[in-house]
Amino acid sequence: MPIRRRSASSTTLRASGPHSSDTCALSLKWVFMLMLDLGGHRNFIQRHHFNDDEIAAELGLQELVDADDFSPALALRRLKRERLVFDLAFPVVGYPDRLQANVQALGQLIGLDAIEQRILAFCVLLHTDPCLNDASDQLGALGFNRTMRVLSTLLDIPQQDVSPYLANEGRLARAGLIEVNARSCTVSTLSSRLVIESSDFLQQLRFSHGQPIELFKYAFRLSPLGHLSEKDYHHLGRSIEIATIYLKKALAEGRRGVNILLYGPPGTGKTQLSRLLARLLGASLYEIACTDSDGDPVSAHQRLCALRSAMSALQTQKALLLLDEIEDIFDTSPLPFSSKSKTQKGWINRMLEENSLPCFWLSNDIECLDNAYIRRFDVVIELPNPPKSQREQIVRECSGDRLGAALVEKLIEHQEMTPAVIARAARIARSLHPRAGKRLDATVECLVDATLKAQGFEQLGRQKAQQLPSFYSPSLINADIPLDGLIDGLRKHPEARLCFYGPPGTGKTAFGHWLARELKKPLMVQRVSDLVSPYVGTTEQNLARAFEKASEEQAVLLLDEVDSFLQDRKKATQSWEVTAVNEMLTQMESYRGLFIASTNLMRDLDAASLRRFDLKIHFGFLKPLQIQTLFYAHLQTLKLKDPAKTSGLRLSREANLTPGDFALVARRARFKPFASAEELAQALLAESRLKMPVQRPIGFVH
Repeated sequence: MPIRRRSASSTTLRASGPHSSDTCALSLKWVFMLMLDLGGHRNFIQRHHFNDDEIAAELGLQELVDADDFSPALALRRLKRERLVFDLAFPVVGYPDRLQANVQALGQLIGLDAIEQRILAFCVLLHTDPCLNDASDQLGALGFNRTMRVLSTLLDIPQQDVSPYLANEGRLARAGLIEVNARSCTVSTLSSRLVIESSDFLQQLRFSHGQPIELFKYAFRLSPLGHLSEKDYHHLGRSIEIATIYLKKALAEGRRGVNILLYGPPGTGKTQLSRLLARLLGASLYEIACTDSDGDPVSAHQRLCALRSAMSALQTQKALLLLDEIEDIFDTSPLPFSSKSKTQKGWINRMLEENSLPCFWLSNDIECLDNAYIRRFDVVIELPNPPKSQREQIVRECSGDRLGAALVEKLIEHQEMTPAVIARAARIARSLHPRAGKRLDATVECLVDATLKAQGFEQLGRQKAQQLPSFYSPSLINADIPLDGLIDGLRKHPEARLCFYGPPGTGKTAFGHWLARELKKPLMVQRVSDLVSPYVGTTEQNLARAFEKASEEQAVLLLDEVDSFLQDRKKATQSWEVTAVNEMLTQMESYRGLFIASTNLMRDLDAASLRRFDLKIHFGFLKPLQIQTLFYAHLQTLKLKDPAKTSGLRLSREANLTPGDFALVARRARFKPFASAEELAQALLAESRLKMPVQRPIGFVH
């Protein structure tokens, strides 16, 4: 759509007819040429009226608009006469407003010659002067060759010279200034053939009074300095070192086609890493705009045009470019049968191979990128959520080490906690409560919890339910092998694969917690619901990420209900069931840490998985002595007594009690306290008898 801008004055340019202040003399000259020299009058002058009354008024034909005796011949004669009057009144016409100065300054900045500047200025007026835009439509649908002839006539340029300037290899196209729509068959007016994507750019060229580089403020901006350092990215290993050395050489040698892909969940520090690398290299970092001057998002095509403009405008600077949230750029198939997607894909591939300035490409979702794109990136760096040690460092730095120990522990224990969430919450909380204290802690926790909830993650402190009781001991587990020496063995040989199997509640997960605590390693518990996906291939990807994340955290990985991933492949009915097992076996084989699998259904496991476990431990129901020990430990915690020992003795004769039963009734006591030891025993007996098989009578029941 043309930009309709009305100037402050409404000077009449010709006495022979009214003239809008929206139209400049140069535009009007081209309107006369469109009508008379290029044949636009054939569509403009109809049998009984003008095709466009506003254009007629601009051309001095107002008195004929409402004439009852309208004559096409008379209208044509008047049109020719008005042109003669105009030529006498304006023997020389120039560019309006600041257009000429801005186009010349832009030409010096990116290397446009006089003809390229003339073409660009025409396109600006074409899209900002309504009269010129509407008059060009009177030519009707234009093919590419006729478009070149029209430009040749209007701009007084030999026709054979016009095409090279508007070719894809021309500077106007390479700089992202003008795009020639050469393939369109349905929309093919002059203004739709010569496209300038950004309306902000049109405004800047015609009216701006700033420096030449400011003409592109719609397209890119200088990135602010980052606040993170190399030590904040210690978990990335050698990736930063490699990227720094490579970019340093690329800048020194002026290499083309240098691209760095940074991907990972939102808030993991991708933008900050780009700023850090720019600072280490002593280079300026410019961010390609995602929104226009009104704050509205721009299209993927506009962003690519802006990228081209940045490369042209900054070619003499020591600069790096950054494109954030690139998912829309690489989504080239919104229309299944559209040729545009193929064109854009080819354009992107070529840009990745030939871009003149090094670029950072940031993505929150690597799945959106085709492998054909990924292989064209020189350096690919994944930014996962930082490990626990890094999270602690980030929390203390962002908060100025002013948060209480309890809150710090909550923050660093949350596996989905990202630097951006911590930094934003700490910044807001410190602005409200400059001093350390309960109010600061409460504000940070409230802000973080709200963000985590909105992201679909568990809130802080939800892992408390998994903490072990103070009286926990491996001696309270009825295992088929002694557990006493296991911890010493794992300290000497930390790489191991263990399988815990047995009835529910027998303490498999709790023992995993105890092992991690004794080994002084974080525990990462993954359940079926965390990993299984209905989409093909996603379950396998989730499994791979779980093992990778555990490796980064140097954590003990406990996979609960492992039978869902290691079921016997002979019983599989779907192909994905087999691939999930294969992926699980592969990850188990390659994992260089302590992996614990727990299951209630040992018989359902694939035979190949059983060979991969270094140790298989059966967890059974509690023995009488263990029952009594647990019972009296809970009595002490609940401040209850059993002086005669009758409740404990009677309970010890039960065969189906588990540590999980004790944990369950202990939780119940929080909201419905037990009045006596006998009442506690009865509750445990009830839980035990729920597991007893139902005896069905033989014969008929009356």
